[in-house]
Amino acid sequence: MSLKKIIYFIIISLLFIACNPQEEEKRADIPKEQIPTEITMLFITQPHCPSCQQLKTTMKLQKPAQLISKYFHKKIIYLGEKIPENLTPPNGTPTVYFLGYKDELLIEPMIGEKDEASLIMFLEDALLEYKTIYNIDLTLTKKDNNETNSTI
Repeated sequence: MSLKKIIYFIIISLLFIACNPQEEEKRADIPKEQIPTEITMLFITQPHCPSCQQLKTTMKLQKPAQLISKYFHKKIIYLGEKIPENLTPPNGTPTVYFLGYKDELLIEPMIGEKDEASLIMFLEDALLEYKTIYNIDLTLTKKDNNETNSTI
């Protein structure tokens, strides 16, 4: 077998693995009324954590605060408290899990303090993954309160 044929075989194998229909079947089993209307941000913190305080401050900046208030439900728990069984315990704080249906992890956890651009990237990644999994674009289904009031 030539090297060219081996490379083609590997590429085709990877394509079959990437196009796994089991994931779509799993999504189809979720009743539409049980799909969450917001993404849960499970924020793991601890007292006297400077990085946690810095991340909370960054979350209050204008753009992150807008995204969080529109599309996310923030739930804060302390390190050592019980977390959903399907999550890997945090290695430190702050750790933020982005969760969907039945506390399913949407994207990898956000670990440590982040600057505004990095935080926005995580928020947008979570929104994109939600759209991919549930075939629902939250940015289209949830209107800004100002937009809603201006049409009345």
